[in-house]
Amino acid sequence: MIIDLNPLFSGIKKVIEINETIVFSSSDLKNTSIKKLDKVYVTGTINKVSDESVDLKINISTVMTLEDSVTLEDVNYPININIHKVVGNVDDDGEYYKILQNTLDILPIVWENIVLEVPLRIVNNERETVIEGDGWSLNKDNSNSPLSDLKEMLDMEERR
Repeated sequence: MIIDLNPLFSGIKKVIEINETIVFSSSDLKNTSIKKLDKVYVTGTINKVSDESVDLKINISTVMTLEDSVTLEDVNYPININIHKVVGNVDDDGEYYKILQNTLDILPIVWENIVLEVPLRIVNNERETVIEGDGWSLNKDNSNSPLSDLKEMLDMEERR
């Protein structure tokens, strides 16, 4: 999603409004744990900071489908991200987003922030999880934890 910044730098506009919908393909999701990604809505503004940099304020909202860590069923995970960053010609802070030929591609910024929102694990609390079956059960008792002895030793140390 390349945005032309010429109207901003030439003074024709003070602000560039962003109101876009992005659809990522299944090939974009290939190396992530995202099973499906709904339409991504991007809204916000771009303001001129200097002749070489702009202030980008955007909101990203979508719903991603992830796999439940316990049941392996699909779970819808809504996200709503606010991004505020200054982007310029000079790569001062190690960022690789730059203004090139008075244009700014915000697609990599949007994608990076979506991927950063993916949780390491997700459990659907709305469904009742089966905790026992034929010949097995989920042990929720932590008394046999390898760290239980350490906890007892620390408690004894505190009492001294």
